[in-house]
Amino acid sequence: MLIAQVPLADDLYLAAHDTVRGRCVLTPATLGLGLSSAVLAELILLRRLDLRDERLVVLDDRPPPDLATTAVLGQLVREQRRGVRDWIAYLSTGVAADLISRRLTRAGLVQRIATRGLFGTRLRYVPADTVVTGRPGSRIRVAAERRELLGVPDLVLAGLVFATGLDQHVLVALDPRGRDHLFDQLRRRLPEPLHLLVGHAEAAVGDAVMARRA
Repeated sequence: MLIAQVPLADDLYLAAHDTVRGRCVLTPATLGLGLSSAVLAELILLRRLDLRDERLVVLDDRPPPDLATTAVLGQLVREQRRGVRDWIAYLSTGVAADLISRRLTRAGLVQRIATRGLFGTRLRYVPADTVVTGRPGSRIRVAAERRELLGVPDLVLAGLVFATGLDQHVLVALDPRGRDHLFDQLRRRLPEPLHLLVGHAEAAVGDAVMARRA
């Protein structure tokens, strides 16, 4: 049976949760930065955006086929003056995480769980199936082990896995030659706008880690 691949940011969200209890293995800040970059990458893949000289340029303002990317593109159309790092930072404040968790809920891939506490009700979005949770990382790892070429969406996913430090969890069993194979593909086959976007995501995560340590 063929399994439909979910959107890039959804894959990253699922990969960021462990396959035992469904808990996120990244800090909220790092997850937010990764999801922000992934949503922007989706819009680049849809040819709605381009990245030029560290600025996002709207190529096509027609609404994409889903609510999450439509919402982000709408904001970009209204405020085109922000640079890519500004947009990554802004979307990481909870905007991207909320949009993606809701998209995954509509797809039935995560469940919304409400927990009552002293300070009100807390909402959590937990993967509904641990097998599905592990699928994005396994897909990349198996392809790397077999020295297969990844499609562009999975290349971006691999780049963001490394940028956010998720490789320490989902690619921990990958041998050094497999890692080299992935890095070589990222250098040679990732289109320039997406390569730049992954680089900005990595820099943003690095800045966030340094800020927490300061």
